[in-house]
Amino acid sequence: MLHEVVIPILDQTTTEATLVRWLKQEGELVRQGEVVCEIETDKATVEVESKADGTLRRHLVLEGTSIPPLTVIALIGDPSEPLPEVDAFHRVREESPATPAPSIAAPPESEPVTPSSERILISPRARRIAEEHGIDVSTLRGSGPNGRIIEDDVMETVQRGAAAPAGGRAARAKAERVERAWQTIPHFYTSITVDMSRVAARKTGAQTYTDYFAQAIAAALRTHPELNGHWTESGLVVSPEVHLGLVVQAERGLVIPVLRNVERRSLDELAAERGRLVEAARAGKLPADAMSGATISLSNMGAGHIDAFTAIINPPEVAILSVGSVQTRPVVVGDQLQIRPTAAITLGVDHRAIDGRQSAAFLEALKHHLEAE
Repeated sequence: MLHEVVIPILDQTTTEATLVRWLKQEGELVRQGEVVCEIETDKATVEVESKADGTLRRHLVLEGTSIPPLTVIALIGDPSEPLPEVDAFHRVREESPATPAPSIAAPPESEPVTPSSERILISPRARRIAEEHGIDVSTLRGSGPNGRIIEDDVMETVQRGAAAPAGGRAARAKAERVERAWQTIPHFYTSITVDMSRVAARKTGAQTYTDYFAQAIAAALRTHPELNGHWTESGLVVSPEVHLGLVVQAERGLVIPVLRNVERRSLDELAAERGRLVEAARAGKLPADAMSGATISLSNMGAGHIDAFTAIINPPEVAILSVGSVQTRPVVVGDQLQIRPTAAITLGVDHRAIDGRQSAAFLEALKHHLEAE
């Protein structure tokens, strides 16, 4: 049977990507898990993998084309199978409740989707830079494939001083998304201080505090699963698996790769996978499926002197943990005052799904798992 290669929903904010280049050509054999093409968003260059073995029968989208998530970009299957007439954008339309369900049939002489003559071909990175500098992209001449405007074209204009810096649409769009999350989700915060002495003594090799936080989160969710899921129109949907979103500061801003199935992994496995994801995120090379599907998120401040902070929930999740810097502080142990490494952990929840009692119980369980011998 034929299998579709589809641009995934990368996160809640990415609405468009550009197909940068095909790594597999029509007629080539493809194995499940092999990278078929690279796409570029305003945050990262992402590799799209095949979900099945077979022959790449047809490209439905040309390089340099800007496309939304859920676009079908290729067909993979047996060479003997007849090719259907497929509209590359049928999934996108089906996702929109405002539009009628369309037929997936394309014209008989169906060809790969080409960039519209009315649309300006520009890479997401080039568009972001242009917006930041207030550059009208319609005035630029592209030097990329099919006349596509690339980063060098925009930077040449910037360096000529042809545009004054300005708060661009990308920055405003990001601000609007954060504002919308803050205004539509009734946030509720609870904090607890954790003695990190046990973790500090055990941490070895490639392990970091984040790995221990991840393991403790999964352990606490076993008894408090209601924090692990999504808020939907039908209410709270709890996930049986823990897919932890890790907030990472990358060159292009914050990205949230997903550490999957945390509940099944050992500390060393968590450390290895976390290291791989963070490295890929900072290099802008996360695979397509690495930024979607988180069921709860963790934002760890890392080394420094930040006592505590509160993060905004990443919808449709219902909880996010914010961890301040691990610092030595005076702690009462029994009837003695001791100096120990501690961390302030703040839990933000969607109050539609989680109440104060549940928040407190989860943090107590988290503290127990981190401090227990």
